[in-house]
Amino acid sequence: MEKYDYIPKTNIKMIHVDKSYSFGIDSIILANFAKMKKGKTLIDIGSGSGILALACNEYYKLGKVYAIEIQKEKANLLAKNLSLNSISNIEIINKDLKTTNFKENFVDYIITNPPYYKKEDNIANKDYEFLVSRQEIAMTLDDIFTFSNKVLKDKGKLYMIHKPERLIDIVRKSFNLKLKRLKFVQSHIKSKPVFILCEFVKNAKEGLKFEDTLIIYENGKYSTEVKEINGL
Repeated sequence: MEKYDYIPKTNIKMIHVDKSYSFGIDSIILANFAKMKKGKTLIDIGSGSGILALACNEYYKLGKVYAIEIQKEKANLLAKNLSLNSISNIEIINKDLKTTNFKENFVDYIITNPPYYKKEDNIANKDYEFLVSRQEIAMTLDDIFTFSNKVLKDKGKLYMIHKPERLIDIVRKSFNLKLKRLKFVQSHIKSKPVFILCEFVKNAKEGLKFEDTLIIYENGKYSTEVKEINGL
């Protein structure tokens, strides 16, 4: 059964299919963490049904967005979401990231909510579509950073959300992309981080800014910061 969700602080509707193809808080906080200038170009890697492409396009009034999604079913749903909202400046690329053809030094920004887990990690769900979204089966950190180092302009930015336990891997594989902003995300004030938000800048100078930790829940409800992100 199809329902509709609205992207926070917008009038953009997205098709919500029960038990799949819905967006989570990780994508919303990533779109809010990213800072982009009006009229610029963005590539969304692993776009799924389009939450990051649609949110960033609306929040930052971008000129052009390329949404790369390897899975046909999700690319088709993204196309429906674009049609539903009469959006014409987002182009869907239904291909493997490794076979896409972009010029070098082409794009201003890249954003991605990638698979968090390594291929060898044990995940209970055996559905292939689910695993591609969660596990590095079709796309790895190496693929993301190789692509981003090639197509980002000098001083272009890559925004990523990931798991804190992968931070060493992430920094080690980033090549000429320097980690410049880092924000930890915790479920509760006394819990361990569940996500990290990262901003990388191509060919930037050394230096890292740690931003205040985002706490998702306070006293069983969304925190003040999360309410602001969601426009509540």
